[in-house]
Amino acid sequence: MTQRARRRAQLLACVALFTGSTLDAATPAGDFLYHARPRDTLIGIGRRLLVDPRRWHDVQVLNHVAEPRRIPPGSILKIPYEWLRLTAQSATVVAVAGAVQQAGRRIAVGDVLPQGAVIETGPDGSVTLDLADGSVATLQKSSILKLDEMLQVTGAAADSIRLKLDSGRIETKVKPHRDVGRFEIITPVAVSAVRGTEFRDGFTNSDLHATTETLEGTVAVGGSGDPVAVGAGFGTRVDKDRAPLKPVALLPPPDLSALQAVNSTEVLHVDLAPVPGAHGYRVQLAADETFHALAADVSTSDASADIAGLTDGDYWLRARSIDPLGLEGADAVRRMTQHVLPEAPHPTRPESAAKIDGAHVRLEWTGVGRAGSYALQVAGNAEFTAPVAARAALAEPAADVDDLPPGNYFWRVAAVNARGEAGSWSEARLLTLRASSPVPDAPRLEHQQLHFSWQPVAGAAYRLQVSRNPEFSDTVLDQRTSDAEWSIPKPLAGTYYARVQSVDADGAGGAFSPPRRFFVPLPLWVRIGAPVVLGIAFLL
Repeated sequence: MTQRARRRAQLLACVALFTGSTLDAATPAGDFLYHARPRDTLIGIGRRLLVDPRRWHDVQVLNHVAEPRRIPPGSILKIPYEWLRLTAQSATVVAVAGAVQQAGRRIAVGDVLPQGAVIETGPDGSVTLDLADGSVATLQKSSILKLDEMLQVTGAAADSIRLKLDSGRIETKVKPHRDVGRFEIITPVAVSAVRGTEFRDGFTNSDLHATTETLEGTVAVGGSGDPVAVGAGFGTRVDKDRAPLKPVALLPPPDLSALQAVNSTEVLHVDLAPVPGAHGYRVQLAADETFHALAADVSTSDASADIAGLTDGDYWLRARSIDPLGLEGADAVRRMTQHVLPEAPHPTRPESAAKIDGAHVRLEWTGVGRAGSYALQVAGNAEFTAPVAARAALAEPAADVDDLPPGNYFWRVAAVNARGEAGSWSEARLLTLRASSPVPDAPRLEHQQLHFSWQPVAGAAYRLQVSRNPEFSDTVLDQRTSDAEWSIPKPLAGTYYARVQSVDADGAGGAFSPPRRFFVPLPLWVRIGAPVVLGIAFLL
């Protein structure tokens, strides 16, 4: 008998212990266990179950049956699988999340996978299979599983199912049957054999160890040494070329009381109360409580996890702690809702504490992906108790505000989703509107003094410039004053330009007013005497 066959024989003996059978470790590997029914005979069993019905006599010899026509109901008969009539079965995909493929083809719900199919899940992938015997298996992220054997014993309520887990994790709920068939999860270093139970298996390629965690019933786990029976609430680890460790109790579930019923942020942050003895945690999210299609599967060394990229909707969240052996403990499960309002836009222009001349200002902010529109408020205080301007349903991330009197203002924006729900307000930005610099009146010439004046602006000082050109590159005056007027000696005759700039108390100047063009005439005696002089010159 090979080492693998011996291991299977030991596993079957272990399974027999927790199914009430009296078989010992000498049971040949792979034997089917049939529970005799009332009025059963070996001849009838041979006709119903065996490829060659005449081998009923071999069944008699193998099981030491004294009277082939009188088999006590409930007796267990061992029959090698190679003698049985077997029918190939398939598995049906009932849930898929993320990247999952078989033979390079993406797997979809409803696909029927034959015996021998190899399934691979990506880092975000999971897939749940309904097996023909009624069992359910969920392959989780970054895993490879081969549907190595899926056979039904024709004429009996039993199956022979072997799943080879080459890497990753699988959670299985095996349906119990009257007759003891075969259900095995095989990893490169261990075999888990069950009949009617719920358990998890994992295999880590990096250090070649397998883990089994039993949630219901009992699982027989074998490695290179004697197998162990792992009862509900316990787990074991098998390292390469070693016997399974003595089963240990799984860690209790983490406390999820800090989890909010509704998460309104882009990233779901999960805080767990630390579990004594835990070296890590796993947090999973699914759209229903079966967890057949995982929307997220996060492993972390801290008692917290961040999950991004969730769409709005209702979810089930479960979390478990991981012990130093890598065994994952009992689940804590809680329902929650992901409902993210649009994030707050970021104001961009004008800059914070900007000073704008005039009663018109254009406000701009960053666009938000979830926004269907935007809301804007402008107020005279940072509490926005009495907004002086409010806009709703702005289609673009910008707005023009007019007719505001000079003063200090605060403005903020919020994004609104397609359902009309507004997110948080942005930061409030300070904005100062200053009155436009006054345009100087037409200057007056009095007593050889050129007098300038303009409309006064409350609380402002002024800067007056006079230039020979409209570009003000040839100035004849650049004067600051606190009064709304100024006088200068009459300049030489010619065309000039004047403009005024309002200056705040802190010395900051606004925009210059539009220039006022004016003309300084020649003196009267020049205007009168020039023609006479020109006439005399002509006569000479």
